[in-house]
Amino acid sequence: MKNRFDLEQEIMDCWGVVDDIDTIYHAEHLYENTDEMQNALLGLKTLYRLKFEKLFNTFEDCVGQPFSKVPLYS
Repeated sequence: MKNRFDLEQEIMDCWGVVDDIDTIYHAEHLYENTDEMQNALLGLKTLYRLKFEKLFNTFEDCVGQPFSKVPLYS
């Protein structure tokens, strides 16, 4: 079962979406057409949907645990 440290790590991992969007935005000149950029963005959308689902599942694991049973250190 996952704990609050897993949850924290997954939250931080999801913040990467901001940097990833910025990377795609600033690489606009590398795309030959808008379809390539749209494909990159659709891939990013799929990736982050999976990351957020994983994060939510971890959140549910943590909420389901009594606080006293959540280990302080992993």
